[in-house]
Amino acid sequence: MLLEPDLMVAAVSDVTPQLLSQRGLKAVMVDMDDTLMAANRDDLNPDFVSWAAGLREAGVPTLLLSNGTRRRVLRCSKQLGVEGLPLSGKPWPGAFKRGLDKLGSKATETAMVGDQLFTDVLGANLIGMTSILVNPLSSGGLPHTRLARTLESWLLARQKGGERGRSLHR
Repeated sequence: MLLEPDLMVAAVSDVTPQLLSQRGLKAVMVDMDDTLMAANRDDLNPDFVSWAAGLREAGVPTLLLSNGTRRRVLRCSKQLGVEGLPLSGKPWPGAFKRGLDKLGSKATETAMVGDQLFTDVLGANLIGMTSILVNPLSSGGLPHTRLARTLESWLLARQKGGERGRSLHR
């Protein structure tokens, strides 16, 4: 199913080089808002900066793929030490293909880590990437994000046989 993540984890820091290697993955794209920083904040969690450094040290190419503004994405990508693609156009496949080109990787060896089914998971699944869903860092500041969260909760409960919410590793 296009809206079913391949893996669910609590936070982006649970996506370790070891986990990626076990799944045959060599590169990572990561969402910004509510994945790395709450949508209503401008500061990165220091744990996530360390996470990005750990991926770099392990030789895992990483790219920030976001629908966020250029200024916000570039500031975040600089703090993480990775390249960023702002206003990417997720979930459209072209956004993910541009990301793959920047990473120099194939869809089958790349993971997309994000907090939304309708952008991150859908887009990754459309082009054959591994989709990893994390718990969002906020309920979302925009009305359409709050609506999407309600729909996501319903869909995830159906996918998990009636359980509510998100859990660590599916």
